[in-house]
Amino acid sequence: MDWSRTKTILIMALILTNSILFYSLYGDSLGNNSVEAAQVNQLEEVMELLNSEQIELLTEIPEVGVILPDIRLTYESYEDRNILGILLGENYSEIDDRFLSTSAEVKIYENQDLVYKTLNPMGGFVETDLDRATAFAIHFIEDHGLNNSSVALWRSRMLETGEVLVEFRQVESGYFVENAYMNITVKGEEIIEFNRKWFGSIETQESYKTIESPSKALFRLLPAIDSSSKVQRPVNIVSMDLGYRLISNILTIDFQEGEPSPYWRFKTDQGEVIYVEAQVE
Repeated sequence: MDWSRTKTILIMALILTNSILFYSLYGDSLGNNSVEAAQVNQLEEVMELLNSEQIELLTEIPEVGVILPDIRLTYESYEDRNILGILLGENYSEIDDRFLSTSAEVKIYENQDLVYKTLNPMGGFVETDLDRATAFAIHFIEDHGLNNSSVALWRSRMLETGEVLVEFRQVESGYFVENAYMNITVKGEEIIEFNRKWFGSIETQESYKTIESPSKALFRLLPAIDSSSKVQRPVNIVSMDLGYRLISNILTIDFQEGEPSPYWRFKTDQGEVIYVEAQVE
């Protein structure tokens, strides 16, 4: 065990915790300017610690409020099969659990998870241009009426097969909402697969949750990286945002609705995603 590193982290944790507690108790009597100065100082201390641990923040730190409203999420259901006409046209057939047109097929799992595949896609290795593939994917969802203010481009990445995976995520009032996605696989200039699982209803509740500050979230990022088997130093954080995360387990894997918890989400330049719980306990 690296005792020097451990001691440094413990000292920084103690300083940060004490400063947060002090200004939580006495911030009102000190005035806004003093509180803002303390917050800046906390952030600088955390950034110094992260840099010493080969973790660099390459994105702006979001300005957020101290509370986040509770929401209730309900997955969009494909039970009425309207999505089939949008993707396959009017003349499609049903064979077992497959819906078929002359050029594509659709399967729907648990009425909420849709998989669209092109029939007879081109074979072999085809090197695909990343930017053109992203443009094709955006055009695909726009052409099928699936693009709106809740859709955000998350990332585009090359696959070992030469194809490009373009990923879209759901947002609500500036906050990410997971787990919902639209993923499109592009090969050459052809859409070969489209996966969609989306929230159809987002209801804002009257209750709220208190959110940890960005400096506290960044401090908690360190042990989250240490416990990860995928993230390796040096780490470059290219995005940091706040939102909601609806987590399923073996008992709720096919659930239709639920109340998500607030999370901070960090993305590295290598594409790894790290989540840190945002609710003050």
